[in-house]
Amino acid sequence: MFIFWWTVTLASSMLTDSYVYSEMERQARSLRALVHEEYAERQAALERRANDQPGRQYIIAFKDDMQAVPAMNETLLSSIPSLVAGQSAKLSLFGVQAGKQAQPLLAWFGGYRINGETIVLGVLQDTSAISAKLKVFQWFAAVLAVVLLCVLLMVQRIILRRSVAKLERIRLDMLRLEHGQAVALSEDVPSEIMPLVVEFNQLLRRFEQRLRQSRNAVGNLAHSLKGPLNLLIRSSENSHIGEPERVAIAQNAGHIRRMIESELKRARLAGRGAVGKRFDVDAELPAMIGLLEQVYSDKRVKVSYNVANGVKLVHDRQDMLELIGNLLDNAVKWCERRVELTMHNADGVIIDVEDDGPGCSPEVLGRLTERGVRLDESVAGHGLGLSIVKDIVDTYEGRLTLTPSAALGGLKASAYLPDRA
Repeated sequence: MFIFWWTVTLASSMLTDSYVYSEMERQARSLRALVHEEYAERQAALERRANDQPGRQYIIAFKDDMQAVPAMNETLLSSIPSLVAGQSAKLSLFGVQAGKQAQPLLAWFGGYRINGETIVLGVLQDTSAISAKLKVFQWFAAVLAVVLLCVLLMVQRIILRRSVAKLERIRLDMLRLEHGQAVALSEDVPSEIMPLVVEFNQLLRRFEQRLRQSRNAVGNLAHSLKGPLNLLIRSSENSHIGEPERVAIAQNAGHIRRMIESELKRARLAGRGAVGKRFDVDAELPAMIGLLEQVYSDKRVKVSYNVANGVKLVHDRQDMLELIGNLLDNAVKWCERRVELTMHNADGVIIDVEDDGPGCSPEVLGRLTERGVRLDESVAGHGLGLSIVKDIVDTYEGRLTLTPSAALGGLKASAYLPDRA
């Protein structure tokens, strides 16, 4: 607003001066007709012009004789420049007119060649009245600048309040989340914070999935432990425990131990990563494979992996640890000696895990992802691995397919995760 006011002030002054100078130049040129008249007539004509236009003075300056209206003082006469034909000069002066105080003057002088003689014609204009009007206009411009500034601030305040009003919805959504009245934040927000809201909603979905998986795992584990514990309790109530009972107790205790070890192994595979952290393929896979080879060291399993160039799992680290960990754990559990993991891009990421185990018939493949389904009770675990993988894949709107492995002869599990974009 200051620049606006300064520009208006400067422009008004320049335009006014330009107009006054152009008018003075026109009046000065009209003086050429008086050059051929007698001195007395010329002076009378100059005086008449000065009286008709108050505040304006006229000068006809010959080489040796400066002629002007009587009111012009010697100071102004001494300010007349010496010009040759074709030259002009614009001056700002202070002069005394008719006994008044010094007044600001604008002067225009031009050199002419008339009848072989160089003559200077000039016009002086008192600008005190014009300056007064300019000051009024400049004050008006200053007031206008202040008004515009207030209007702009009010408009800015309205815009900010409207923008913040959408943020208020987020605050209310957070309160509803706190009281269990909502499951996600509204995405009707400014585009600047849309990524934050989308990411927060994704984290909410991950927490919900974690809670669901934990409840399912605890429920299945409790269901699996219920039978062996009941048998142990009934066996312990028998006052005459013989050899068969001791064998049964030992078998059920071993079954419980294997299930607990399976849960602990899943916890070790999942690690301690925070929710929302991304899965680093190059850093996580070698550590996960090394851990599995240690867990199943008695089988001397060789787990190899091949990741195509440009493959990045921009998904939650915990989800990917459980997904890949369960696929590898299932393959290592059933293989003979070899397990292969491959990853490649195809409008998303495809994760293939193959083993050289016995495989299974097409009729059984459709049941493998059901919760609690186990093909062999002698193998540690309680049938939750592939069902957990399917839950995670469904969360990302992907798909899990189980087919016979053409390369190794066992089972091939393929998990497709679409591009998050």
